[in-house]
Amino acid sequence: MKPKKQKINDLMDDFFDYMRSINRTEHSLRRYRQKWKLLLEFMAANQIKYYNKKVELAFLRNELGKYDYYQLDREKRDLVNITEALEEFQRTNLFFMGPRKHHPREFHGSAANSIKDFINYRSLLLKLSEKTIKFYVFYLYEFCSYINNNKINIKDLQASEVLLYIAQMDNEKPAKRHVSLNILRNYFKYLYENIILSVDYSRIIPKDNYKDQPKLPSTYTDEEIAVLLNSVDRGNPRGKRDYAMLLLAVRLGLRASDICGLTFNNIFWERNIIQLNQYKTGKTLELPLLPEIGNAIIDYLKYGRPITDDSHCFIHVIAPYERVHTSDMGNMVRKYITLSKINCSDRKHGPHSLRHSFASALLREKIPLPVISAVMGHSSMESTMEYLRIDKDSLRKCALEVPSLAISFYQQKMK
Repeated sequence: MKPKKQKINDLMDDFFDYMRSINRTEHSLRRYRQKWKLLLEFMAANQIKYYNKKVELAFLRNELGKYDYYQLDREKRDLVNITEALEEFQRTNLFFMGPRKHHPREFHGSAANSIKDFINYRSLLLKLSEKTIKFYVFYLYEFCSYINNNKINIKDLQASEVLLYIAQMDNEKPAKRHVSLNILRNYFKYLYENIILSVDYSRIIPKDNYKDQPKLPSTYTDEEIAVLLNSVDRGNPRGKRDYAMLLLAVRLGLRASDICGLTFNNIFWERNIIQLNQYKTGKTLELPLLPEIGNAIIDYLKYGRPITDDSHCFIHVIAPYERVHTSDMGNMVRKYITLSKINCSDRKHGPHSLRHSFASALLREKIPLPVISAVMGHSSMESTMEYLRIDKDSLRKCALEVPSLAISFYQQKMK
């Protein structure tokens, strides 16, 4: 959509009118006014009458110079986000209510080319998933920023500089440190094998003793699940939507990604089944469309879902009418657990805890593990075996009886 030619004050007035129409508070709008005051001053100083993308870029360049979004502090990132929101509204007549768009992490400096080549090499060699490639980009971006900030040429890199970088890693986050060290180790080996570095620094990367110990899944009792569902106000569109989404989690054990990704094509009303390709595993999953769930979805579709061409079942209540994302569902679950006043101080309280609760309920009903594995859509039985650790009744049966000892054993004196 080509943005219309518009004076800055008129554009801002339209933006605020739109924000009020979707029930944003004046307190929220004040934040935009404060940031845009700088923009107004910039345009006045440069005698610019009409706003567009070029003006946005010139303003941000004037305020921040040649910036790297991820190197900015929180306040400056906020300035970028709010400035981009104005151009986004001018172009689309909408304001994106979900998470702000991600700025791509771009590599610069002496290490940039070797990092890009390394990621491409590993991606082709190991057929890395998109998620794994993002891990590579994230961790090597941090190293690249360290190189640039300290004005180090990658070809002149010294062992002491590598060890200093490792020393500043956060020891309170062992999993993050473990992944970063592994990626760095492979990167330095690649640099040595491709004669970018004359020394193999992969050998000085310390090995840690980190082991990803699986934690006990957080679960909720049947009584707590009932309280959770009763906390939803089903007398409004949001409540109707949220209730249907919660039922899919607690009655079928669906992941948040699959609930949010559910489309009309996944529901076969005449056969009373839900069939979908799981986002996490890619495996096809077929589950019964229970009457309780079917009725809740119909109630939402008839009396709660906004009119939109989007084929996803669950849509934002206010404009723009787009699909609900997993982060939205996470916030929603935490909201209702708080409203229901369930004590979750020692338990996780996101969508996945509802999936764990469903598996726990199946175990209590003595459902065989292969059946649970199929219902949960696990890619292997090992994933299902993790739930045995929360099956206390079965674990008690494994306990060995401690033989009794003669009273003389306790009366003997220590030598």
